[in-house]
Amino acid sequence: MAKIGYNEEKSYIPTIATMIVLFWATLIIFASWYYRDDVFQTIYDPGTPFQTYTPPPAPDYTQAKAWLLRPDIDTDPIDIAGGDVFVIAPTLYLGRQHWNAPTQDVKVQINLKRIALPNYILPYQSAGRVYAPNYRQASLYSFLNNRDDAQTSQRFAYADIKRAFEIFLDENPPERPIILVGHGQGGLHVQRLLSEYFRGPLKQKLAAAYSIDHPLPLDRFETEFPELSPCETVRHTNCVIAFGAFEPKETTRAHMFLNKTLVWSGSKLRAVQERPLLCINPLLWSRSTEPAPARLHLGGVAAEGLDIDMLPAPSPQQTGAQCQNGILRIDKPKQKSLRRPSRFGGKFRTSPSNLFYEDLRVDVARRVQLLIDKNVLPRRAPLLDMQTIEIEDSPVTLPLKPVQK
Repeated sequence: MAKIGYNEEKSYIPTIATMIVLFWATLIIFASWYYRDDVFQTIYDPGTPFQTYTPPPAPDYTQAKAWLLRPDIDTDPIDIAGGDVFVIAPTLYLGRQHWNAPTQDVKVQINLKRIALPNYILPYQSAGRVYAPNYRQASLYSFLNNRDDAQTSQRFAYADIKRAFEIFLDENPPERPIILVGHGQGGLHVQRLLSEYFRGPLKQKLAAAYSIDHPLPLDRFETEFPELSPCETVRHTNCVIAFGAFEPKETTRAHMFLNKTLVWSGSKLRAVQERPLLCINPLLWSRSTEPAPARLHLGGVAAEGLDIDMLPAPSPQQTGAQCQNGILRIDKPKQKSLRRPSRFGGKFRTSPSNLFYEDLRVDVARRVQLLIDKNVLPRRAPLLDMQTIEIEDSPVTLPLKPVQK
């Protein structure tokens, strides 16, 4: 009996130890999951104050390599249909080593070409020539807090955008309409371009501006760009479109969007703090708060890694949408590849898909053509196809003397 008891007592020892290990492992996993947002921010904190930080070299926008996409500037656009589109890519650089993305970094370039180019830049080729600068974008970390360093990083990124935009304006002929597009961080910078450039004559050239997935307070139409207005209908031009889309369970993202996200106030940045926001439903192309059914959805695309010459096939009728309290509430997309990834930090990262790809592609082309049809921009005659005509030499013959009567 003593021997059996000894064996039983000995067999309990590893069982208790295993339970203790499992308890602490479970506790660590739960704590990591519960504080995953804080962990994500901690990992990607650059650590160095921006004041002592050495930023990456500036892109030279007179050179083709400083652009993710740029038309052939040696080709006269007179025979190229549409207008000129200036697209600002969303945030793909996470942080850790830099406050602002090094444009020469191979990994950064791979991500931009793998995700940003096919999903957030190429669809706008439907409207004409596309310019997309490769800029020193502020890191994702700088958008997860309101530190002075983070704000300086965002202002630093805009300085690149401004230099690139002035090159764009130099190459934009008077007769070609302008489209501005920005996703995520790009939407933030589009809003400042509107406030600094689109007053007076240039306003007449703006077919539409799209600030997507970045809040746009309605009061900015009175203070920052009073000559512009929201796009109220599908046939409206010289106007602005903005929306931030959220699935039903994305409460944390929606709260940050409505309260903590920074927006421009002149050259300064300040939090939204529940100011009323512009929401244009991309299924209705109006500010209506009525729900739009999924049958109106033209199609989303998960075009990660596609070559520049490949056109993705959009997946239609994936979601319904409704503007509610300044944000776009969407149904959970039917196709998994069009949903926000659930990986570590996924709620903050730029999605490798564009849920409203086809809706946006069709709309930009339509608004450019609407502005062209209004005949408010100058027209340029097509270039004459000059042909060289060879003339054979021939002797000069003097006129005959008049016959005397």
